[in-house]
Amino acid sequence: MEVRTAIFIVNYVVLCATCTAGLWSLPLGFAATAVSYLGIALSVVFFCIAAVLHSSFPKKHETASDFGELNTSGLYSYVRHPFYSAILALNYTVALAALSYYALIAMTILLPMWLYLVHIEETDLVRVWGQKFLDYKKNVPMFLPRLRRKRTSVV
Repeated sequence: MEVRTAIFIVNYVVLCATCTAGLWSLPLGFAATAVSYLGIALSVVFFCIAAVLHSSFPKKHETASDFGELNTSGLYSYVRHPFYSAILALNYTVALAALSYYALIAMTILLPMWLYLVHIEETDLVRVWGQKFLDYKKNVPMFLPRLRRKRTSVV
C-alpha cells in the first residue's frame, strides 16, 4: 500500500472513531449548536476546495513527474500544499461539527503523519524540479498562508 493511501485511511478511521467516541458534555446550549453549524458550513467549504483542487490533478498523480509543470499559481502561490491544507482544515471542522474534543486532539496528534507525507512529496519535487522547487519552497509556506506576503526586492 502506498504511504499516501495509508495516511488518508488512518486519518479518516481516526477521525470517524473520535467523532463518534463522545460529544462534548459541557452545557453549552445554543453555543454548542452554533459551533456545530459553523463546523458543518466550514466543512462544506473545505471539502469543495479539496474537491476542486483534486479534480485539477492529472488522472495519474502519484509522483511529481506525473505533473506537466510545477504549479505555483492560484492557491499554490499562497501555500505549497493547498490540497492538504484543505484536508487538514476539513478534519478540524468535522471535529467541530461533531463537537468532539477527542477528534480535535486526535487530528493534532496526527499532524506529524501529514508532515511526513509532505517530506516524502517534497523530496520527490526537489528530484524532479530541482532549484525551481527550492526557490518556491523558500518563498511559499507549507500549509498556512502568510497574513502578509513576502516583499521581493526589485533591483
